Amino acid sequence: MFTGEKPDLMDIWPFSENSIYVVGKDGIPQYYDGEFWTPERTENTNPLMGIWAAHENCIYAVGIGGVVIHYDGKEWTQIDTGNYDSLNSLYGYDESHLFIFGVGGRVLFWNGTSWEYREPNTIHDLFGFWGADINQIHAVGGEGIYRFYDGKTFHRREELTDEQTSLYGIWGASANSVYTVGSFGTILHFDGNEWTRMETGTEEYILAIWGTSDDNIFAVGDASTLLHYDGKVWTQMEIPFDSYFAKVRGLAPDKVWACGENGCVIFYDGKQWHDVSL
Repeated sequence: MFTGEKPDLMDIWPFSENSIYVVGKDGIPQYYDGEFWTPERTENTNPLMGIWAAHENCIYAVGIGGVVIHYDGKEWTQIDTGNYDSLNSLYGYDESHLFIFGVGGRVLFWNGTSWEYREPNTIHDLFGFWGADINQIHAVGGEGIYRFYDGKTFHRREELTDEQTSLYGIWGASANSVYTVGSFGTILHFDGNEWTRMETGTEEYILAIWGTSDDNIFAVGDASTLLHYDGKVWTQMEIPFDSYFAKVRGLAPDKVWACGENGCVIFYDGKQWHDVSL
């Protein structure tokens, strides 16, 4: 499952500095109360790749083998969606509007009552969704695949990169300012009309991106890659950690977390990064 003493963490979901969940390759969600990390009880044994929450009493995690688990504030239960293809992540708006997606272009939508299949018009793996609202969602994935969802249909769009370059994460400041990240230091920006490549200063794989505005964005990836964008240039942040990072998420400019290899979790307070690992 993992090679270090602690599980490789694949995703993180903060509610506050004293309420954070992580999931990873050991398949066990862990909860941080501001002081200690505690493993959560669940029957799942499959690696978990993504986590999303509507609120603290409605949390989903997905992973290998199509596993979907749900937390209602009291316990984690396994959900059978009828899909057994591996899932990479989730993206939603509230308890009744949630996408899960993954290998081979698999996409399912939770409508508040049941899971519905959505045709993605691709067989490529899907890694990231982002949309200003449910009627304008950008979806990216393996080999530069790009699709646009209008609330009913995933429309085919020209791939954003060559087939050697995959896209792993996506985030937007607004409908007319969206960023996606991927292999070989790739970061692309959409201005509402077209996608253009940004200079990043790295060839490392960039796996995730999150920000608070167009002049405050974080991107993380392999080989301790942790980039910050100030609205003008991307720069590598100084961090005393030797790890790959799989995900970055936050609540505010001075409340940002990243997670990754061997149980690594780091926290940015607006000035420097702190170690809050498992």
